[in-house]
Amino acid sequence: MIRKAITVLGIVIIGFCLIGWLGSGNANVNEVIKLLNANVGEAVIKAHIAEKAMTFDLSTKDIIRLKKAGASDDLLEYMMTRGTDDFPFEVETDFVVRKPTVYNHLAIYPVFRKTPIDVGNYMTLDEAQNAGIIIITEGPNASVPMVVILNTGRRPIYIMAGEIIIGGKQDRMVSYDVLIPAGKEVEVSVKCVEHGRWQGGSVKFKSGGGLGARAVRSALQFKGQQDVWNEVSKTCREHDAVSESGTYRAILSSKGVDRRSKPFLDAMEKGLRDDDMVGMIMALNGEVVCVDIFANPKFFAKVKDKLLKAYVLDAIGARDTSRKVPGKKEILDFFKELKVAKTKELKRYKANCNFELESDQIIGNESRDEKGKVQHLNLYKQQ
Repeated sequence: MIRKAITVLGIVIIGFCLIGWLGSGNANVNEVIKLLNANVGEAVIKAHIAEKAMTFDLSTKDIIRLKKAGASDDLLEYMMTRGTDDFPFEVETDFVVRKPTVYNHLAIYPVFRKTPIDVGNYMTLDEAQNAGIIIITEGPNASVPMVVILNTGRRPIYIMAGEIIIGGKQDRMVSYDVLIPAGKEVEVSVKCVEHGRWQGGSVKFKSGGGLGARAVRSALQFKGQQDVWNEVSKTCREHDAVSESGTYRAILSSKGVDRRSKPFLDAMEKGLRDDDMVGMIMALNGEVVCVDIFANPKFFAKVKDKLLKAYVLDAIGARDTSRKVPGKKEILDFFKELKVAKTKELKRYKANCNFELESDQIIGNESRDEKGKVQHLNLYKQQ
């Protein structure tokens, strides 16, 4: 039935070409619009796209034209992910990457492990706060780059680089992944994300419930305090979340940011539901820009929502320039950089150590526990 319909629609296409109607923009987009106008049905259109091996690099203008012609969100996503037929595929022997979920210029690829790593049963910062077993205070001399974290519970607490803590004399973000052992106190490296305040009646902090955007997270780990302030200021301006003290917290409490984030989050949460995921690869405007992979599904599930919100924050703050979706080659090329990356110790704590990974194309951090097991791999495209 579909084959017969395709034959008919071929005649329709020839007819359109004979009368010289070509429209503007991508030729494949024009062809799909013709089929939408011919009311042949989206099942037939998809079959035609597959038969002709069409690929698409959709611009904002293309999306608008397709929507006006009656394209559904399902058809748009199908078009955006053309050229991704190589999924799933293996990366670095142990990882498997599956087909991405795409919304506008953001694509997120779920990552799975063939062999999950048992690193113990960690609590997150937010879980520990809700359980009342974490105490975060300014250090003895209240210095900017350090806070003291006490774990009064019976399980270790894992805090990611980029998690915000609010209060004290100024809001901070954790500079490097840190594991706080049960019943232990650790001096933790942080950087300021509130340039205009150094005061306050309390020396205590609490979780701000959020994670820094990509450029902020990268600056925290691999650059200095001034670079962090610059990225915080830039990110706040991008999201129209400027405050008197210049705190990153203004973004997390912005209703405008919440409103713009919602359609992205809805799409991503709908497409990224697999319980076996251990991480995500983020592509923005056709480029692979960020990777977060964790030891096992249970660990990743605890931080997934916080990471997704940070990824989406990047998307709504970025100028939409491309609908191209990177495929197998682009992702493999990104991971190949690990083979040539130079490794050096970045930050050592009592129960884990952070290692910097850097090549000409990527920079990242690999956190390992005392036994050398990888807890979290975090990679960025070099800017």
